[in-house]
Formats: sequence, C-alpha cells, structure tokens
Amino acid sequence: MGKILLLEDEHYTRRFIKKILLENPLVSEVFDTEKGNEAIRFAKKYQPDIALLDIELDENEKLSGLEVAKVIKHVSLETEFVFITGYSKYALESFSVHPYDYILKPINIGHMMEVISFLVNKVEQSNGINKNTKNTNKIVVKNKNERFFIPTEEIIFIEAQNKNISFHCADAIYTTQGITLAELEKQLGDNFARVHKSFIVNKNKIRKIKEVGNRSYYEIRFLETNKLAFMSRNKFETLKDNLISI
Repeated sequence: MGKILLLEDEHYTRRFIKKILLENPLVSEVFDTEKGNEAIRFAKKYQPDIALLDIELDENEKLSGLEVAKVIKHVSLETEFVFITGYSKYALESFSVHPYDYILKPINIGHMMEVISFLVNKVEQSNGINKNTKNTNKIVVKNKNERFFIPTEEIIFIEAQNKNISFHCADAIYTTQGITLAELEKQLGDNFARVHKSFIVNKNKIRKIKEVGNRSYYEIRFLETNKLAFMSRNKFETLKDNLISI
C-alpha cells in the first residue's frame, strides 16, 4: 500500500486532493501540508512512496515545490515525484529530480488516480512486495466513468488492438485506452511475459503452446479460457525455457 506526501498551499484544493487519494484502495496514508519545510520533515520521517507537490507555493514560502523536491530527493531516496502545476514552463528545471508526471490544474481526477495507481504498483514491484502475495497487487483499468481494480493473479493475458488494451480474465474482459503494453510490462511481476507485439501473458495460466504450421507465430492456450493468444517465433526461442516444459 502506498504512502503519499502532498504539498499544496491552497486549503480547499489540498483537502479535495487528499479525499480523492484516500479513495484509492492502493493508497494507505496521505501526509498533507501547505509548508515546504514541513513537507521535507514529513519526507524524512515517513519516507513516502510518492511526493505530490504543488510547484507554485504561497509567495511567503521560502521554497518552491521544485526546491522542496530537490531536498526530498536526498532525504528520501526512493520517493517518486509528481508535480501539480498550472504551467508547463517548469519542465526543464524539473529534470534534476526526474518527475514521473505533471498534473495540470484544473486537476483531471481520472488522470491523477491513474498516475498514483501506476506509481504505487511500480514501487511495490520494485520492493518485491507483490511478487508472491495474492490480492495486494492490482492493475487499475479505467473505462469511461468506471474504474476496475483487477488483481494481477486473475489476469490470464493482455491484448493490444489498435488503441485498445484488453485484460482477459476468466469471467470478464476489461478494456481501456491511454496505456501501452510497454508501460504494463513495468508494472507486472515476473509471472508475466511479453510474447508478441500485441500480447502479454500470465505464465501461470498457460496450458499449451502449439506450433502453427509454417506460420510466424505459436498459439497459446490457457487454463481458464478458450481464448487464444499468440507468441512470435523469436519470443518462443527466447522465453521457452522460462515459460513451461514443452
């Protein structure tokens, strides 16, 4: 579960953002403040997974959000940064802390939730927390005005078709846009493998891999669905020893 540091000097905006963040089931705690120095103290004490920082703070503040981030980078080494701003003019200066993203004002709630969920999953994967733990690692799939939180162990395979990304589970298919298979590879654990330009599969769900004549791909059949995925011949040669015993 993710810990988030929130620095926002506008009271009602900060309260609104904190409320939205705490509605995300992947977020455990939010440490919020309007003061740059207090944000630094929170970072030292709590070592947050994500620092969500407003760049333009009150004129009475000695530090900007960017300057706060530069200090936090040295006192909380694993923290991921996301900046809140009404402007894009800070992009070059922000390279010194390598932010994951910007959230522009007025805030798009859907975008903010997707960014936070992605980063929490990324942090937990890098810490090895979810690789062997059920019901803790989830992928957030947004479809119109709905968000689905799918445990990764329920995903059989993921398919890219044009701009759509479909998550195939035993009892449902969840489709979304705005994310790529390359980005999903970074979120998913060692149980998943990219087997084709259009497919990522859960290795634990594979029942059979079948060569299809002289085609340039193999068919993959699964334990919990009759649907097929495809594996390129190059990927088969690379991954066959790590998938299953053929």
